[in-house]
Amino acid sequence: MHKNEGRIKMKKVLSWVITIFLVASLTLAIGCTKANVTPTTPSSTPTTQSPVATQTSPTPSPTPTEFNPDTNPDKISYDQLEAKFGPVPSPTPGITIGAVFKNLANEFWVALEQGYQNKAKEYGIQVDCQATRSETDLDAQLSILETMIGKGYKGYLLSPLSNENLNSAVAKIKATGLPIVNVNCEFIADADVFVGSMQLDIGRLAGEYIGQKLGGKGKVAIIEGVPGSYTSTCRVSGFKEVIQAKYPGIEIVASQPADYEREKGMNVAMNILTAHPDLDAIYGCNDNMALGAVEALRTVGKLGKVLVIGIDGTKQAYESIAKGELTGTIDQFPMKTGEIAMEVLLRLLGGQHIPRVVSTPIKMIDSSNYQEYMPK
Repeated sequence: MHKNEGRIKMKKVLSWVITIFLVASLTLAIGCTKANVTPTTPSSTPTTQSPVATQTSPTPSPTPTEFNPDTNPDKISYDQLEAKFGPVPSPTPGITIGAVFKNLANEFWVALEQGYQNKAKEYGIQVDCQATRSETDLDAQLSILETMIGKGYKGYLLSPLSNENLNSAVAKIKATGLPIVNVNCEFIADADVFVGSMQLDIGRLAGEYIGQKLGGKGKVAIIEGVPGSYTSTCRVSGFKEVIQAKYPGIEIVASQPADYEREKGMNVAMNILTAHPDLDAIYGCNDNMALGAVEALRTVGKLGKVLVIGIDGTKQAYESIAKGELTGTIDQFPMKTGEIAMEVLLRLLGGQHIPRVVSTPIKMIDSSNYQEYMPK
């Protein structure tokens, strides 16, 4: 009995030891759990603050794929501005606006500049206009704008050579809070307002005109602008869209670039005419190239036998139409566009909130109506 009692006491002792160990382990486990929870409190603080940080950080500039003047729904026609926003606010007399063009060798941009100057004179302000020598010199245009920053301009009117080449300078201007109006034709994703004609519509109008003139049958060549440029891409796309959808009997036999230059347009047209002597029409993506095509047709003795239309509505295009050489041009009314753009900038300076896109007029011009619209 003595031995059994000793064994019983020993079992009780072991039982108490095990119990104490388990309780201690459980306590330690709970303590570890609390220790692990406590540090999550400060780590959760950044999580609750992150939305605030996102709201106060600068909004990223939209990429070109996020903005497209042809498809953007925040749009108003130029002739609705006064009805919706009232008269143009009077600017501070003597202020200067900075303007950058694609080039001033192209008559279109000369007319656009004249539009700026017309309104500058009307409102008692100044406009400083600068441009590159070529529509392919993207770096030179950026350099021009860079040198204009910080020189006291109260706003900018910009016509970039591509959708991206001025972006770095535009970001610097935006940081100062000065307004930017992007004027015909390539776009600036971070500008305040785009003012210009809708390039897809221009291409569609050209397709409809040639389709009807050819009676839905024939061979057509396209002379493109600068490869990859927004204007050229849209003008070609809009044209092909209409031809393929409505005029399946018309064949597009060639589509080649000529960089919006007259001499290159003539050379491209000569090559196309050599390869396709039975050509019925040439669609030039601007008047310069279309007039080059006219010269090519003159050289090969086919002037007046092949339809040729251009785009822009330059004075030289009108004169060629009057002579019975160029078939037609789609007028973008560059002087009018310049006047509209300047007034839009003055509206922004006056505190008005203008829609993202202000569309400007286009018109198909040929022998039937050129006298009504011919530039003076």
